[in-house]
Amino acid sequence: MTGYHGQRAFLSRILHEGAERLGVSPVGDVVFGWRDRTIGSAADRDGGRFWIRATGEHRDWTRNEAWTGNRDAAGITGLPKPDLIASTEWYEEPVAISVELMTYVPDRPCSPTAELTEAFNVPDVWWHDLRSALDSLTSHPTGRGLRDADAWVRDLERLYERPINLPAPTLGTEHGDLHWANLTQPRLWILDWEYWGLAPVGYGAALLYLHSLLVPETAARVWEVFADLLDTPTGQVAQLSAAAHVLGRAHRVDDYPELQHPVRRHAMRILSRGGRG
Repeated sequence: MTGYHGQRAFLSRILHEGAERLGVSPVGDVVFGWRDRTIGSAADRDGGRFWIRATGEHRDWTRNEAWTGNRDAAGITGLPKPDLIASTEWYEEPVAISVELMTYVPDRPCSPTAELTEAFNVPDVWWHDLRSALDSLTSHPTGRGLRDADAWVRDLERLYERPINLPAPTLGTEHGDLHWANLTQPRLWILDWEYWGLAPVGYGAALLYLHSLLVPETAARVWEVFADLLDTPTGQVAQLSAAAHVLGRAHRVDDYPELQHPVRRHAMRILSRGGRG
């Protein structure tokens, strides 16, 4: 499992073994996820089209909620998301392997990267459907995620190394990784539910807004759709938390070489105004 080619060969092998266990046949090109953590492919069974996704992690790293995120999300209904049909797990010590079979989404991602780099145009109904889906998700009951509202502010004060004049946020259920590669067009689907759980209300909107900053007209549209969530004390916590996520990735693994600069400026504007946005 070491090295670029070794990791991809490993993922390809477990994808095909998982497909055999689940009774499907992978077809077409494979898609590798962020940092080659996952692999996915269309799959066929008796003329039906599905999506199969495989990943492997050191067993010690499978104790976090992300490992079961897609399976836990199977209980979320009424949203435009793929359904989990079946899954299988096995161990090749010290590695745990998970393969999931889901409904197939024919629509394409809005962007090949998490951050948007080109103008994005969809009809108003797309934005309406996105807002409705996130509003519906907010009230879905869950024990996933950080449940201590005060801890969100304490963590931000530690990360930004300064006091933050904001109250404890209102928490709701959020997707946790809402960016442009996890949304589709022309029809809206919300993909990749590994990280969903409790967060400050508007955290998904804040992530999407920050991932739009390289395309100002789209960023303005995201703000317009979600202004009532973002322009609140809880929305400020959500934005600072989302910015900390982006900046943390940029620092740790050199992600977001261009996006990190406007995100940092945006976070500093919020902080300089004492949390008033």
